[in-house]
Amino acid sequence: MTEPIHQKLDGLAEYSAAIDELIGLTKHHVRIFDYNLENMGFNSRDRHDRLHAFLLANPENRLSIVVHSPDYLDKHCPRMIMLLRRFGHNMAIHRTLPEISEVIAPFCIADGDHYVRRFHFDDPRGLSGKDDPHEGRLLMQRFEHIWAASEAAIPSDLAGL
Repeated sequence: MTEPIHQKLDGLAEYSAAIDELIGLTKHHVRIFDYNLENMGFNSRDRHDRLHAFLLANPENRLSIVVHSPDYLDKHCPRMIMLLRRFGHNMAIHRTLPEISEVIAPFCIADGDHYVRRFHFDDPRGLSGKDDPHEGRLLMQRFEHIWAASEAAIPSDLAGL
């Protein structure tokens, strides 16, 4: 078994770069939780291309996103909306319901083995973990709890309309 690798992240630029690396490590499912994904690079050409390649690589690959507020994605991320239109069968964007609005620590998980997380929406510091299935499982459980308390935010068949 490979030893987990952890790295401190000291700002949003490092956090965003770690998300790109995480996407590259993902084999099956990327799960993302954030307040609104603003300032995270989700409308950049590079992020679009990485996610597009991931979703295109295997028809079973999945991208699940939960945000507290979908407005930024809907109004300022046309590349993400294009991905949702094209890959709506294996991509979903949800918004949290009011009863889960107290969740304040954003994170991304790749297949339950690799993750990137921050300590609070307002804190740019974070941590990345590779080959860490123990912490990955805990974050997966947290994500499933958040997902269960969410609803579709941007339907794939109406995206951008």
